[in-house]
This record gives sequence, structure tokens and C-alpha cells, in this order.
Amino acid sequence: MIAAVFSSLFENAVFGFVFCVTGGWFLGLLTGMIPGIHANNVAVILAGASAFLYSFGFTPVLVSIVILSCAVSHTFHNIIPAVFLGAPGEETVFAVLPGHKLMAAGEGISAVRLSALGSAAAVLFSFLMILPTVFFLSRFYPLLEPKIAFILIILSLIVLISEKKISKIFSAAFVFLTAGILGVIAFEMDGSLNPILFSSSSSVLMPLLGGLFGVPQLIVSLFSKSEVYDSCDTKLNFSSRLFLKNAFLGTAAGAFVSWLPGVSSSVAAVLAGFFKKNQIEENDIFQTPSEAEIILSKEYIVIVSAINTANAVFGLLAFFAIGKSRNGAVVSIRDILSDAGFPLSSGIFSGETFELFILFYSVIMLSSFFSYFSTIYAGKLIPAVFQKMNYQVVSGFVLLLLAFLVYSAGGSYGFILFIISIFVGFLPIVLHVRKSHLMGVILFPVILYFLGLR
Repeated sequence: MIAAVFSSLFENAVFGFVFCVTGGWFLGLLTGMIPGIHANNVAVILAGASAFLYSFGFTPVLVSIVILSCAVSHTFHNIIPAVFLGAPGEETVFAVLPGHKLMAAGEGISAVRLSALGSAAAVLFSFLMILPTVFFLSRFYPLLEPKIAFILIILSLIVLISEKKISKIFSAAFVFLTAGILGVIAFEMDGSLNPILFSSSSSVLMPLLGGLFGVPQLIVSLFSKSEVYDSCDTKLNFSSRLFLKNAFLGTAAGAFVSWLPGVSSSVAAVLAGFFKKNQIEENDIFQTPSEAEIILSKEYIVIVSAINTANAVFGLLAFFAIGKSRNGAVVSIRDILSDAGFPLSSGIFSGETFELFILFYSVIMLSSFFSYFSTIYAGKLIPAVFQKMNYQVVSGFVLLLLAFLVYSAGGSYGFILFIISIFVGFLPIVLHVRKSHLMGVILFPVILYFLGLR
């Protein structure tokens, strides 16, 4: 009965499109504001449950639309816990310090508004950069592909050296290599996953990324009291010139790393930071910052937000231009469409592929439109809600939910991998280095692959 109702509803193409974009937007709103749950987790679950969803009238394209809309929405909303709770995802780890400085100055809501503007600007800038990016990828990627291993090694070294102190560089290298070895072992045994609830093949990415980036922060939140400071709804007080400059810098950085395998938004943030004359100092983040610190913090908020959204947008473009999947959402979309027999290797400007790209870019624009307003609204509403809620209880619930989802999607092997990943995920916290070094879990195996060692 229910399946028949859904089938009849989705016979209207416009309704099906809007319904799936809205559904993905709402899922991204939830994943963005709940630390420990990532849009990639939702993508893996939806891809694994795709056969089940088809029985309710969904098609491969509609499921892909939900995943893409969720991924874009997530990049807008994940600034909120980073600013108000100091609970970042892997993409927003560089927004925590400037976010707290702005919150200490009573401009936490302004930080969220600037982030929404930065993400929206990245979508608009990406539209202007589509043709140059397609030209670059189609013309030069075949020439650069044999050198990708060395490019990735250089980028990894840059991220390690960005720790500056020798002791921290060695600690960061230890984190990178430990995560990398875990990644090598996990990807070699990818076929061992035995999903409990989902009949389709599952990915090791969910237990890996959930354990590395999500659970450690949830456990820290579980045993500590997060405090939300009052924020005034002040004007942005940020020049248009500085905003456009930093939004473009973030978009360019996100576009650059989007075609490189295993390179995350946090790596792009490190690269963009080298173009800044000043760095934000890790002094007492809750003392009232100077005017110069406030301006610099706003610049970093814009950059990080633009990077996150641009990386999602250009990851899709790279998939259509060179057939490479560079983030979890696009990997799931690729698997769904490939299983359905879509001709994805015929080039972006071929008839059916080009129509699909236009459809997906429309999803990005519409989801961004919804997300812009919902991020600003949530930025005003959430501080008051966070001040009243028991965040330890919320963290505990999310932790149990994530563990259940991992076991359901990966079975016993996936759960064991999840537990091991949690221990590795605590290394940056214990050694006081950035979480971005945990991306060695993907970067290291990819480097070995392009060196011909795997």
C-alpha cells in the first residue's frame, strides 16, 4: 500500500525532484548540527538501502539527488556546532578557534551568517568557474595523473610542517602514518563487511570516518560540560571587498583539492592559510579579542565555509569531467548510477551525461538556497536551545545511534573496524595536533596505489 502511494507520487517528476531535494536538505541540516554524524554516513546508508528505496517508488536518480542535496546542506550547517559548542567535524576544525573568538566578542550569530554567505558565494563562484575547470581537468589531468603520488606527498608534508614545532610535526607524522596503516588494512579487507540490515554492498568509509572523526568528539562532549555564550544579533561589520576576496580564495582552494584523491577540506584550509599574512593565535580564546583579531577571525570563517561547499560542488564536477570520485557522497552516487547502467564514462558534454550534470547542479543551487536561510535561522535559534539542553545526553544518544548504524551497515567486521578507528581518532587529542592528519587513512593508501605499491 505505502509503496504504491510513493510510486504514484513520484510519477510527477517535479514533485519527485523537489521532494528529494527537500529531504536531502533536511538530512544535511541534521548531520551538520549533530557532531559525529556526517553526510557521508547518510550517503553510505542510502546507497546500501537503495534496492529497498526503489520498492517505494524512488529511482537511482532520485536517491542520488537526496545524497547530493544532503552533502551540500551539510556544508552550510556544520558551522553551528563548531562555533557554539567547539565540536567540529573534519571540515570545520579550522573554524573552531575563530568561531570562539567571535563568540567571545558577542558575534557568534554574525559568524554563522558570514559562514552561510561564504558557502553561498562558493556556489555562485563555482558557476563562473565551471568551464575553466572542465577545460583544465580534461586537458591537463591525464598529464598530471602519473605525478599524483608526488603531489599528494608534497601536500601531506605541507600539512605536517604547518604544525611548525618539531615535536608536533613528529607527532602529526605518527598520527598520519597510524591512520594510513589502518586505512591500508581496512581497504584490503573491504569485501569482508557483512551488513545486517542492508542487502547492498557497504563501504569501510562509514566505520572508518565515524570512528576517526565523530566518536572521539562525542566522547569528549559526553564527559565535559559544553558552555554556550550569549551572542548578540549584531551587524556583520565586514567589508564587501574582504568578503569577496576570502570567499574566492576559499572557492579556489576547494576547487584545487577536489580533483585530488584523498585530499580533504582541512588540507585545503591549510593551503589557503599560507596566503594569509597573519595567523590566529591560540591565546585565551574566551578573552575579548582585539578588533584586528575579530576581522581576521571573520576572514577565516568565510574561507573555511567557502572551501567546504566548493569541495562538494567541484567534487561532483570532477566526477563528470574525469570520471573520478573524490568524496563519500560522490562515491555513493557513482555506485548507484553505475549499478543502474548510466553511461558515466562518455564525457560531460555528451547528451545524457550533460543533462544529468545540469540536473545535479540544479540540486546544488536549490539545496544551497534552502540551506542559506535555514543556517541563518538556526544560528539565531540554536544558541538558546543549546543553553537549555543537556548536551551530554544528546552526545550519548548520537553515540549509540552511530554505533547501531555502523553495525547495521557493516556487521561484526565493520564494528571491530569502528572500535579500532575510535582509538586512532583519539591520537590527535592526546598529542595536541590537528585532526586533519587523520586523513592519512585515505591519503596514505592512495599514495601507495599511485606509486604502484598496492
